[in-house]
Amino acid sequence: MKGIAFKTDLATAYTDSRLVVTKETLTVEGMIKIVYDLLKDYLNIAKITFTSGCNAASAEFNIKNEIERCPLCGIALNEKHICTKCGYKK
Repeated sequence: MKGIAFKTDLATAYTDSRLVVTKETLTVEGMIKIVYDLLKDYLNIAKITFTSGCNAASAEFNIKNEIERCPLCGIALNEKHICTKCGYKK
């Protein structure tokens, strides 16, 4: 399986050779930086935690906007304020 090619300041993916080249050390802290850099424009990330063996790191971020979430399962509500997973209505 080939993933999606991407190029950021911290990492570049070459899908034909299934290779990702990073400018950050691949520690748990480095993985947090890379993942946040890739997903910050698509997701409203408040906190990321990585663990690897006995190493662990966590980082909290300022959220840009408020997303209404279902109190039962945590999925974002649609424009009609209905949960697509469990059917909860606000």
